[in-house]
Amino acid sequence: MNYASLSKAAAGVLLVAMLSACGGGGGSTPVAAVPAPTTFTVAGTAATGAALDGATITITGSDGTTYPAAGDPPVLTGTDGSYTVTLPLTAKPPFVVSALRNDISLVSVVPEAKDTTTNITPVTNLIASRLSSSGDPSKLAAEIQADPSLIDLAKVTAKVAEVVALIQPLMDAIGDSTDPLNGNIQAAVQAGTGADKLLDSLAISITPSSDKTVNIEVSVKQKLAEGEQPTVVAFSGGTGATAPAAALPTVAATDLVPSGNAALIDDFLKRMTACYALPQAERVKPGGNAAADIIAPTCLDIFSGQDPTKFLSSGSVVGNPGAYAAIFFMTDDHARPTFDLGSYEFTRGDGDLVIAFRGTSGADLTYYTGVLRQDADGKLRSIGNQYKYNGAVNAYHQLRTFINETGADYYSTGYNLYVSQTADVATVVKVVVTSPKGNTFLLRPLTGSAYFPMIKVDSAGKETQTATSFLRLERAYVDSANSADPQDADATNNFFSKTRYADADIVAIPKQARWKFDYYSSETTIDATQYFTTRSRAMTIPEMQTQSLATLTADTITGMKNNTKVNASGGLYWPTPVSPDLINLSWEVPAGALAPTQIQAFGGATVKGVSIKFNDSAAVASSATTGTIACSGADHCTADGHFLPGGIGGVHLWATTPAGQQFAHYYSVSNIVIP
Repeated sequence: MNYASLSKAAAGVLLVAMLSACGGGGGSTPVAAVPAPTTFTVAGTAATGAALDGATITITGSDGTTYPAAGDPPVLTGTDGSYTVTLPLTAKPPFVVSALRNDISLVSVVPEAKDTTTNITPVTNLIASRLSSSGDPSKLAAEIQADPSLIDLAKVTAKVAEVVALIQPLMDAIGDSTDPLNGNIQAAVQAGTGADKLLDSLAISITPSSDKTVNIEVSVKQKLAEGEQPTVVAFSGGTGATAPAAALPTVAATDLVPSGNAALIDDFLKRMTACYALPQAERVKPGGNAAADIIAPTCLDIFSGQDPTKFLSSGSVVGNPGAYAAIFFMTDDHARPTFDLGSYEFTRGDGDLVIAFRGTSGADLTYYTGVLRQDADGKLRSIGNQYKYNGAVNAYHQLRTFINETGADYYSTGYNLYVSQTADVATVVKVVVTSPKGNTFLLRPLTGSAYFPMIKVDSAGKETQTATSFLRLERAYVDSANSADPQDADATNNFFSKTRYADADIVAIPKQARWKFDYYSSETTIDATQYFTTRSRAMTIPEMQTQSLATLTADTITGMKNNTKVNASGGLYWPTPVSPDLINLSWEVPAGALAPTQIQAFGGATVKGVSIKFNDSAAVASSATTGTIACSGADHCTADGHFLPGGIGGVHLWATTPAGQQFAHYYSVSNIVIP
């Protein structure tokens, strides 16, 4: 055959025929049809810096169907944060992917029904916020059921680009270019580098300000000099959303947290858990109550240099009483605490790291912060802030309820400038606090008080004592029809800022703001200067109103009302108890409300002709709904611990969030004149 005379088409036919004839047997072998796929997978990594292990993964389609379905075995992330969910091709996109573990809830998005890598991190949570009609990532799954067009590939791509542009300076400093939504971050999370270091270094806050709006702040967690304020990029989401006005500022790689930090923090918390798990006889010498009495190598390994005598934190040393007191007093029949959910907060000017973590003992949860130092062997160990005097500043929020006055209830928000009146400050005559904006506030010791109250100073320098350490930046009546200023009705014992802060002013305050405390040993001599850093900014009033709080029971309120008395000047008070000599409170914690971990009573008494103010408190378990406050302190109590005759102006239920925001529901017995 003359193959050269064949056309290309004919040659092709002949070649196929020749190939099909090969193989012996003289017949053709049928090719099995490949079945069309019926499922697809969504897989990726859940991480906050540390891998989010043991988190429950749920994917919700636009028709409300969840995968896995209710009743099916849950999908949990592995120890490395990895997960895989298989969905049918009939599942309706777009999809919202959620990861839930204890107090951590993060969201991500999948626009199409096809195999995809999808991470779940604080960055993807921000992307989800930018796609949400309310700005609240936790509502996105319900929102796409009402409007599936909220999410499509083009919209997701645009929001990823927006977020990447915002955090690009940090990505550049780290040398990371991974797509935060769909890139493979598994290796980085395991190694503590790249995308993992990015997550460790980002501070992202998304705070609802109504059911349709949120305030968003993004900043970098890094090493800053004492008193240096971080830069925050603030914008809004939901109705009337605004875009970031600028990217994060340039950051030096040397000021960022070391690579692998999450694993080092986790290792520290495991060592601390192991210490508390030991029998008491192995932890400390018999009868030991001082740092030098700790004998267990496991417990010594908690402290820098394996030497607990080097620890100092805000005037407190290791001992019972003191820091790490449970090492000494916790007997073998106690429920042993475990510590987890460690997170890097920032680096102090001296290079020590500040971390936050959670302690769990049975049903009770407590949130802590600590200062760690990296020793020569590479391990992180506890060292404390090395400050001589105690002090703290926290975002503080109060709902003030007047049980004997209709229409007087009001919200207030600001900061708690707290110096505890303990032995370490016995020689301190005053503390001057300088805010991040340069404003100064005066605190002085007060007989009977557990803390240094704030002092009002007028233009002539005249001082007036208050009974509070709470700096109120903004306030508003619960009755929205009353637009008057609560300061005009309730300023006698409280401290209100001279300038009222608008919502935008509060949002602009850095999350990790530095406050300077100057401790004076005389009216003119500064003995020490210490800087305290907040973990969260104060909420605006609208933000605060979205947080439900615990409430006293109706029976407790009725008892307070029935025991209310009138003093000579017409003021109302609740007499200090005589028999029994305890203040008994009962409360309820509605769904979504913060559980109190402290109860406190505020009052006054006349002792030897001198009028004093006092505040007695008691710690309560987060699972408790009842508690008692006993008389404490030598100034207003008898020698055997009974209350001296006096009056109580109010009590509060105090709670804190994992981010360090404090909330108090204060119940006032007093009467005020409402404008």
